[in-house]
Amino acid sequence: MLAGAALLCVLVFAILAWQLQMNGLTAFDGAITGWVRADITPGLTSWMILITDLGSLDFATALAAFTVLLLFARREWGEGLGVAAASLGSWLLYSSLKLIFQRPRPDLPHLVPAGGYSFPSGHATATAALFFTLALVYCRHSGSRSGRVLVLSIAALLALLVGISRVYLGVHYPSDVVAGWAAGGLLAIVIAMLLRPGSRTCSS
Repeated sequence: MLAGAALLCVLVFAILAWQLQMNGLTAFDGAITGWVRADITPGLTSWMILITDLGSLDFATALAAFTVLLLFARREWGEGLGVAAASLGSWLLYSSLKLIFQRPRPDLPHLVPAGGYSFPSGHATATAALFFTLALVYCRHSGSRSGRVLVLSIAALLALLVGISRVYLGVHYPSDVVAGWAAGGLLAIVIAMLLRPGSRTCSS
């Protein structure tokens, strides 16, 4: 199952990267951006800024550091290293990919400050990698299947909302976000494969 999910992430990213080079993402990005930004209001913008901060480097680093310290205190060395790898690895991954593709950010009014390149979204990459790795850690210690499903669903919802916020705020194309989800998801899957082979996962 994990291998199939990893392959899907690779295929999604590869297709988006290829379409980016072929200038084939205009219709896709335009349609979704128009839908997400159809109703911009001050109240909704405030919420979107709050949501987007969940994927910021500062928040992700603080959350990862707190979790790593907690896991190390419990002598859960593998899980602690996995969370650290998700945080640091996602930053290295999206920073490197941005330099490779060098896609400019959307030519739209930015509702929050944003610099650097656009593809893939760093917020989407970091949240997918970190939140799903944290969900994995919970699954390793939970005996409740319903609890594992709930935590995994929350991780997916948070990653989804952060990605949508980046499009709403005008700092990313939808394809940047989907590519970030694919890259971060792949990293989380690799970490899941390396951590405690044969132990409980969120699907078991």
